Amino acid sequence: MIKLDISTLIFFYTLFSAITILVVWYLFGHKRAPRQIGKDMDYTWKCSVCFHSYIDSKHDEISVCPLCGSYNKKAEAGGLGT
Repeated sequence: MIKLDISTLIFFYTLFSAITILVVWYLFGHKRAPRQIGKDMDYTWKCSVCFHSYIDSKHDEISVCPLCGSYNKKAEAGGLGT
């Protein structure tokens, strides 16, 4: 029979628990879907006064900056309002 003291048992329990957690974290961490930035760029605005970037999906042509309250007009190209 193998004789182990309590400190050796605690060490192996901690070691195997940490290895199990790392393996599960590695396996499930790679299955997340990448974020789609293309749709967000349609709603992204940049304030012409304070240069704050924000998302506003309610308005098409003119939007109000949530930081300074100024009105911004949608730019022609690039998706960012100036």
